Amino acid sequence: MSSQKPFIPPPEPLNKSKDHYKFQGQPYKHLEIEINLTSLKTLATAILLGVPYFGLIYVFLSGGAKVIAISLVVVGILIGGSIALLYYLNRQEPVKAPSNQKKRH
Repeated sequence: MSSQKPFIPPPEPLNKSKDHYKFQGQPYKHLEIEINLTSLKTLATAILLGVPYFGLIYVFLSGGAKVIAISLVVVGILIGGSIALLYYLNRQEPVKAPSNQKKRH
């Protein structure tokens, strides 16, 4: 006995109009927010994040779990170092006037 495969017609698009697959609508507008970190905001963020973190390290040190406390210190150093590296790599250098041009008065 030979089993025959059923005949399946090729798929057709639901909407056969020419404009069916064209994009419609407006282009997406990206939301860009400028965050200006002043020294006061940076200090407040460091205090709000640092005090509980140091408290957690103190709790683990006083409880005898020195491995966890040391790992918290290492993680803090790694996170701080990566943030500092990203800040260093993305800094904007001030634009300097060309030194070969005479100043006009």
